[in-house]
Amino acid sequence: FFSLYTIFNKLSTLAFSLSNYTILFLPALGLVLSYLIVKKLAGGNAGCGTHKLLEAYHYEGGTLYLKDVSVKAIASALTIGFGGSAGLEGPSLLLGGGVASALGKRLNLSQKDIKVCLLSGSAAGLSAIFKAPLTGILFALEIPYQRDLAKEALIPATISSILAYLTTVQVLGYETLFPLTPRISFPTPIMLAHSLVIGILAAALGILFTFFFRRLNLLSKYNLLYLSILGGVILGFTGLFMPQVLGVGYETIRSIISDNTCSITIYFLIALIFLKIFATSITLNCGGSGGLFIPSIFVGALLGSLYSKIVFNNLNIEIVMAAMAASIAASNKTPLAGVAFVAETSGPSSIIPTLVAAVLSYFTSGKFSFYQEVQPMKEPVEEEKALGLLYHLIKEERILDRLEMIKIKEIMTSEPVSLTENLSIRDAMEICKKHEYRVYPVVTKDGLLLGHVTIEDLIAFPEAKWGLKVEHVLIKSPVILTEDDSLKSLVSKMVEEGIDHMYIVSDKETAKLVGVVAGIDLLRKLMTLL
Repeated sequence: FFSLYTIFNKLSTLAFSLSNYTILFLPALGLVLSYLIVKKLAGGNAGCGTHKLLEAYHYEGGTLYLKDVSVKAIASALTIGFGGSAGLEGPSLLLGGGVASALGKRLNLSQKDIKVCLLSGSAAGLSAIFKAPLTGILFALEIPYQRDLAKEALIPATISSILAYLTTVQVLGYETLFPLTPRISFPTPIMLAHSLVIGILAAALGILFTFFFRRLNLLSKYNLLYLSILGGVILGFTGLFMPQVLGVGYETIRSIISDNTCSITIYFLIALIFLKIFATSITLNCGGSGGLFIPSIFVGALLGSLYSKIVFNNLNIEIVMAAMAASIAASNKTPLAGVAFVAETSGPSSIIPTLVAAVLSYFTSGKFSFYQEVQPMKEPVEEEKALGLLYHLIKEERILDRLEMIKIKEIMTSEPVSLTENLSIRDAMEICKKHEYRVYPVVTKDGLLLGHVTIEDLIAFPEAKWGLKVEHVLIKSPVILTEDDSLKSLVSKMVEEGIDHMYIVSDKETAKLVGVVAGIDLLRKLMTLL
């Protein structure tokens, strides 16, 4: 893959050396060719490699086909080699995961073990392309979930990532991706304060990046061939005036880390940040193929450089590194992998400020992620897994419009069993024994929803304290919709939140409980739509 990318990149450079105006059509050529070979040879659309990896992990039993990932690797080489804005890690993840998945199937492993193989192979792919084994390990653990870890992949991912790194450096040498800054600096209170600010700024920028990228993804319902032509022309015109936004962007990042950007103005950096977000979103939503990890690094490096120029009037490498890690944490939901990447590829100049910025950015950015629809908050229970899988199948079959036409009131259970806040725990236990549910909504005497409790919450109180009222139990905040909301909004909300019950209210202002939808009831309804 890397050799193909190098060939296409050299052809692109040669064409550009003959005439600067070739940049106007080269990105379009890359996007069109990428779209056509994926459409004809692999089926489906191109796009971000990490998205496809997570889709295979959560909804396809960990299965990636070697033919498909090979075709998409060629598509990525064409996209990026001819100027598309994307990262090389996308196809590398797919190739590593595809080989491992195929090997797992050949050995007749269980579906659970094949999914572990998929993550381990992707760790090896990332480790090889970045020469960063710890990054590969942590990425494999963090990327499947926004707020959880794929713990079962720890040992296999560690072995595969280290072997991939050792093999790569024997062939390509030990040179790091970016210039090393070996000086270790100890964090001061002032530097930690700047790290906090960087974490918040990176979170805001990450939200903007993910929001814009996901909004452009809505273009996929239109003719992608025409979009790839139009998107490529737009990229060409953008690159004519600011060529730094095209391609991978390694040289720009190296220039920033090496402090070779003294002549660059603040306004130029601001423009470069937003145009890189724009160019990457266009590339991967208009027929191109590649990754989003390096574009996040690029945007983070620019943010750190901009902040340094404004606050310190010169480059502060610790701030740049903190911003790079924080940018990855916000948009990919991989804070530890971001910190490891910065340390392995450019040196551990200041780990603590980098970690502070990354963790703050991770939490401040909330649920915003490039992969939101295929990256659950946490590892789901069996019912939640089935619900997510069915919803994914319905999206694949393009019948979401039918869900929009069905109202929640048509499938909800009206007048659900509930517990009032002034009920004693003893009386609440009697109700639980009678109805044998696990989760119960808690309401006021007027029927206004306060939240919900589980049997486990009630049992946690010793019997001597069962005289206390339900209001003393830890009441969890409810996720609510109204009875006139659509089934589409219900399913997407339950999948996004990772819950198996949704409480239905008359309106969101008063929150008067009128019904409940259990995951099992929703599964039955979705089955009828397939």
